[in-house]
Formats: sequence, structure tokens, C-alpha cells
Amino acid sequence: MTKKYIAIGSVGETLPGHEVKGLNSDRIQALLASGVIEEYQEPQEQGLDNTAAQIASLTAEIAELKANEEILIAGKDKSDAEVAELKLKVEGLEKSLATSEAALKKATAEAKKATTADK
Repeated sequence: MTKKYIAIGSVGETLPGHEVKGLNSDRIQALLASGVIEEYQEPQEQGLDNTAAQIASLTAEIAELKANEEILIAGKDKSDAEVAELKLKVEGLEKSLATSEAALKKATAEAKKATTADK
């Protein structure tokens, strides 16, 4: 099977990225050594290795994101429960304040009546 070579730079009429043809073995060895051409590699071989690594990386990232999502959901649920508890406390304090204000007004009004009745 004949090896194929791809031009990295211009080689005669061959543009970079295209197959280099019609060279003798001495010329091929010289161009390989100078880095102007390289041996052709089947893209499927490179793509499969890279794809498998990408899939493994993305799978790990998805697992990490799902774990983080669970942590965030648990934190949100806890925060929601704390907010609801605080709202109930605020409502209780507001009722207590309203009752205290009403009692103060009543006591103030009675004290005024008692003061005016003594005169």
C-alpha cells in the first residue's frame, strides 16, 4: 500500500492541506525532514479517540453538574422553609405590637379621663 503525504506548506503546485503526488523517495524524505509535508493519517482514527475522550469528559461533567444541582435544590428548600418560619414570626410580632399599641392607647385615654376627673 502506498503511503500518502499531505502538504503543510506549498510544494510545487500543491497547496497546503492537499495530497502531494509524483515525488521520489529521496525528495519525500527531504520534505518530511524539513516539515513541509507529513504522512497522511486517516481522520476516523483520530476522531474516534478524541470523541471517546470528549464523551468521557462530558459524562463526568454532567455527573458533577447533577450533584451540584441536588445540593442547590436542598439548599433552596431549606431556605424556603426558613423564610416561611420567619414570616410567621413577623406576623406574630406585628399582632403583638398592634395589641400593645391598642392597650397603650386605652391606658393613655383612661389616664387622661382620670386626670380631668380629679380637677
